[in-house]
Amino acid sequence: MTNPIITNSVKPKLAFHLLSVVKFEDYVHLQQSLVAELAAGGDCIKVLICEHALELTVGRKGSHAHIRIPQSEREKQNLQTHWLPRGGGAILHSPGQLAVYPLVPLQWYGWSPGRVLTMVRDAVSTALSQVGIATLCYDGLHSVWGRTGMLAATGISVQHHVSCFGSYINVSPDMGLFGYVDTAWQLPADQSRRTMSSLMVENRQAARMANLRSAVVESFAQVFDCSDYDMHTGHPQLSPQSVLKPL
Repeated sequence: MTNPIITNSVKPKLAFHLLSVVKFEDYVHLQQSLVAELAAGGDCIKVLICEHALELTVGRKGSHAHIRIPQSEREKQNLQTHWLPRGGGAILHSPGQLAVYPLVPLQWYGWSPGRVLTMVRDAVSTALSQVGIATLCYDGLHSVWGRTGMLAATGISVQHHVSCFGSYINVSPDMGLFGYVDTAWQLPADQSRRTMSSLMVENRQAARMANLRSAVVESFAQVFDCSDYDMHTGHPQLSPQSVLKPL
């Protein structure tokens, strides 16, 4: 897989933050704060990597018709639904799913949202390849697939010329409710499932989250053409109450 050509003369800067399991609503508050900082003139691409508790988000391509989880099960699980101004469809979140959020100041680097989407897809695909997963990517679509279905769902939005939200990789979540959520709003010709699969289903063995996190860092640095980057555990703007499980 070839890397995108960086046409802007500005050398990309990257900082990764490993956040463990974070409440989705608290992550969104952190994202809003970081978007404001980058919109004010920040030049560092911030990649936040975490997991979320069981929650449901719906992007611009999603609707109630894509969600078939019985109301009784929603109440039993206290399942919250967030309607978001991002691309993509309905995505179920759960521990065991790795969320990767690249916050990119687009004007600083002269990149389009479409270019960032392609870079994110390529970085996720590369990371999965590094942990032994054969992936499929399709023209015009930015999620990553395998032989058992969609492995990583991607959807971003742009706020104040900063890209936010990102890609969600199913590693080894409890798959019980995923069969009730049609995440794929458009199916490739050789795929038949609108619901998400996982790396465990794909490879028929447990995938190590730590190994995938390391692969994601390496692949994003490679695709974003940044060999010298910063690594952080946690984030000072994220309160301890927001973290459901430490790294």
